[in-house]
Order: sequence, then C-alpha cells, then structure tokens
Amino acid sequence: MIRLFPRALVLLLCVLPLCGLPARADEKEEEGNPEITRQELKAHVRVLADDDWEGREAGESGSEKAADYIVAEFTRLGLKPAGTDGSYFQPFTSPKGTKVLPTSMLSAMGAKGNTTTFKLGVDFTPVAVSASGKVEGDVAFVGYAISAPQLQGTGYDDFAGLDVKGKIVLALRRAPRWQDKKKSPFATQAVMMKHGTFKAKADAAAAAGALALIVVNDPASTSKSDDDLQAPGGSTTGKIPVLHMTWKAAKRLGTRIGLPFLRRQRAIDAKLAPRSELVAGARIQLGADLAPDIRKMKNICALIEPGGAVTTGGEAGVAALETVVIGAHYDHVGRGRFGSLANANGEIHNGADDNASGTTALMEIAGWLKSRQAELKRRILILAFSGEELGLLGSKHYVRSPVVPLKDCVAMLNLDMVGRLTKNRLFVGGTGTSPVWPEMMERLNKKARFEMTKWPGGKAPSDHASFYEVNLPVLFFFTGLHGDYHRPSDDWNTLEYRGQERIARLAATVAMELATCEERPQFTRCDAGGFAVGPYSGLAVEQRGDGVYIAHVDKKSPGSKAGFRVGDKVLTWGGGGVADTGRWNARLSKTKPGEKVVVEIERKGRKRKVTLKLGKT
Repeated sequence: MIRLFPRALVLLLCVLPLCGLPARADEKEEEGNPEITRQELKAHVRVLADDDWEGREAGESGSEKAADYIVAEFTRLGLKPAGTDGSYFQPFTSPKGTKVLPTSMLSAMGAKGNTTTFKLGVDFTPVAVSASGKVEGDVAFVGYAISAPQLQGTGYDDFAGLDVKGKIVLALRRAPRWQDKKKSPFATQAVMMKHGTFKAKADAAAAAGALALIVVNDPASTSKSDDDLQAPGGSTTGKIPVLHMTWKAAKRLGTRIGLPFLRRQRAIDAKLAPRSELVAGARIQLGADLAPDIRKMKNICALIEPGGAVTTGGEAGVAALETVVIGAHYDHVGRGRFGSLANANGEIHNGADDNASGTTALMEIAGWLKSRQAELKRRILILAFSGEELGLLGSKHYVRSPVVPLKDCVAMLNLDMVGRLTKNRLFVGGTGTSPVWPEMMERLNKKARFEMTKWPGGKAPSDHASFYEVNLPVLFFFTGLHGDYHRPSDDWNTLEYRGQERIARLAATVAMELATCEERPQFTRCDAGGFAVGPYSGLAVEQRGDGVYIAHVDKKSPGSKAGFRVGDKVLTWGGGGVADTGRWNARLSKTKPGEKVVVEIERKGRKRKVTLKLGKT
C-alpha cells in the first residue's frame, strides 16, 4: 500500500479541489481545464485511492471523505445540487448487522468472594452468534463444548453426565487435537465446521440449557502473536449470550475461579475424552449488550441544465425534462472485512480501478459537459453511488426514490473499472438494450479506435443493472477483471491513465449525442450477455455481522426458481463454508453455466438445502 498524502493535505483537498492540468504538453496550463485529461484523472485517483481513506467502505469515514471530495469538485464545476433539501446528497440506510454496546461487561467471583473484572474489546467481546442479554450464575467447564456422540464411534460429548441447566459454561476454542490428522477425528475441515465453530458450540450449549457461553482461546494452539478476538457482533437469531476471551485474560479468570485451563486441555487431548466439571464456588456475571447497527450511506446527485433553447423531442419544452443519466460508484471494500479476494481482512483495499477510475472519469465528464452547456438539449444527471459493493444498494435506492422521474430519463451510462485498458480492449455492456446502440457505438468507435467487445444484455453486477430493471436503455463501460481486483494491490500506480482518458472521452461523446439528438433511444429487453459469459445465479448477497445473507433475488432467475428468498442466511456452497461475500463470489466464479450446486441456507432458524442450477449472464 502506498501512502501519498498526509492526512492534513487530504482534508485540504476536500475543500480546495484540484486545479485543471494540461491535456497535452503543448497545451497552455489553465485552472479548471474543462477538457478530459489523464493528468487530472491521475490526480483525482491518487486522492480517492489514498490509504488515509481506508478503502472507502460504504458508510465509513473514508467513504464520507470521498463523498465530500466529489461534492467539492461538483461545486467547483458549478453543477446544480439535485439531492435532498437542496444538497448534493441523497441519504439512505441499510442494516449492517448488530453492534456491541460499551455497556457489555464480564466479571468473575471466586469461592472466597474476590472479584476480577474484564475489559471489553481487550479481554473479551460478544461474537456474531451471540444473543443480547445480561445473566449471572454458577459456572461449569465443558471442555470444547462439543456434543458429537456419533462421531466415528468415539462417543465424544462434553455435556454428557453434567447438568449445566441455568449455568454459565466455559469452553476451549477449536477441538481436541484438531491438527492431528492421524489420531484425531476432529482433524478435518468438515468436522471442524460441524463441531468446532463458535456457532456449533453455542448451539450445543443452548441445547444443554446453559445460560451463556464463554469461549477462551485454547492455550495449546495460541501464541502471544495470535491471541486475538473475533470481530465483535451479535445476532437477532442468537439463542444465548456468547463471549470470546483471549488466553491472556483466561489465565486470570482461571486463577480467580480455580480452573487450570491448560491442565484440563492436556488431559482431554491426551485421551480424546471429556473432562467436564462444575466449578465449585465460582460465579460469573456477564452482559452482551447489543443493538441493531445501521449503515448510513449517501448517493451524490448533480444536474447540468440545458443552456440554450430546447426544441428536441417535437413539442417545445418537452425535452427540457428529458434527462441523460451518467453514473459510477465511489465505494469499495474498505479493509477487506467483506469482498476481499486476497483473504486480507484488515488490510486497506484502495480500489483504484474499482472504482476510483469510474468515479474520476465521471467527474471529468461532468466538467466537459458543463463547458458545453449551451449545446445541450436535454438535462444531464450525474450520479455517484454508494453501497455498490454491498449489492448495488445505492443504485437500487435511487431507482426506488429518483430525484428525476424515471419516465423523463432517456438512458443511463455506467462507468465501472475503466482504468486498466489492456491491448486496447474495451468492453461495452448493454448494447442490446436499445436498437440505436450498436450503430452508435460502431460509428463513434471509428474515431476512438478501441478493440471493442459489445455485450448485449443489461444484467451485470454493476449499477446500470438497477436502471435496466426499470426499463431504461443502458451502456456499461468496463476494461475487464484482473489479478488486483478486490485485492490490496489495486492501487493508483497500476492504472493506465491514457486509456482511461480515451474511455472517458468516448463516454462523454455518447452522452453529448444523447443530450442533443432528436429522438430518445427506444428500450429493448435483453437479459443475456450483459457481462462476460459465466455463471448467473440471479442472487445478490450482503455481509452482516453474523454471516452472508441473500439481499436480492432477480425475478425468474435461477435463484428464484430454486426457492431462495431475501433474508436467507447462506451457510455452505457445495459443502464448503461461506464465511463472507468474497468466499461466495469465489465459489460462484468457479462454477459453470448449467452446473447444479447444493446451497445450505438458514431461514427463520431452520436449516434447509437448496439446489441451484446456474444460468448464463
């Protein structure tokens, strides 16, 4: 990751946007150059993709800075605010999961009445499978909190013969000798997924009647460097409060209540046999205080009004309401807590190509069109979306609550990942959504000279798909996937700015033609081939605090036919776990159209398996 600007300078740039840079070496430098230039594109990308903005996760501080920066540029260009209450912003929200409140607590009292208190976020935290609640009770140690009496005939059950009803139970993380593939029945991924996870332990403890569960990092496989805590969270479907505790804190807990965790673990692992017990005289009080967490996001909306007499569309004045929409999403996957294809949770994913490239192209196109305002016969609506990486949330919200009536919108142009032009190859999606597109793109490309691949369909995993679903002609400009996609390596110095400049100029030319032609383009339904041919599920997923959920189901799609519903929690795909949306995308990308996959889901607390037959995009 490359740090380019100190924080103070980045904040200053939000207030004082970049001045125009020359398009070519022989052009005179001037402030606010209205032409589209690679120098300005690069300067904007370097700001949006700076480490200080932490990957622009929707609803987080970096995304807020990006929004302010974009608005500052729109203000400098003189674009008309088209958002809520006279601003550029269109706020919206989405459930983020569950957040842990600072009133969550944990304390333990030994047989002699002395008490030890533990610190939230340092010693312990509620985890994603936890219910909300405050409890106090006697204590039992239940080994690894595994109930697997039928596992390979071992009859292993940490709860057998021990009454834990109404008690707070302590358990070790993972499973007995879970790394010993020769002797341990727990040393397979399938068995660990079934019995060794926090959820499996919580389910077993709840089934046994426990009040709450505390899972401690097991000393045998925990070092100082990895004595970490799970991400804080909770669940509305949790059955009992579930806390996770570091081994460092667990040593203090064991000393207070007289429970030698390490000795007990060694005894269990030696014979692969439970050593559960009541902890005499011990009492624990704990609180998992949880509340719904709401992600607050905002689209950015700006208008360019026609500057001269409007006659397009036949009847005088009609075209003044007609509007060409141009959009790009400005959010990315932040620190990779979701969506990362590099298993790099915690690392900044700057998203230079995805989608600082599209956002900066949008900004340059807006300036170019504003400088030609007198030529326009239709309005131009500039939209910068948030929440795209979470399932096109911003564009879906927009088409539900448009600032310009959808009936007045003639077409939508979308720029997503336009910064990595390779071998002069440009992909343009949506060319089958209006009969005018193929001729227009071929004609304009004679001057642009791209090796252009046209995808006819309007469906694709980007924001134009939301507009296609409300029957608007769409075009999608895209330079293709690459090895840095959704990885920390997608940084400003990997972009091909000359190619980005050419693409932005082509898109601006298309927008200008749409804003000046006599007839608005006719809409044509075209579902197939809106992205590179590959597996199509018709499902959009979102990351919540306790897992991956179905956020949207396309009508008449493979997902709809299989019986998926919005709100289903995804547990496994083809027998493999789906820990986050990145894993979902990775598993989907390895399938082929026509392939059948068994997906395990949870709906209203009940597990079920759904057979999904994948279609083509």
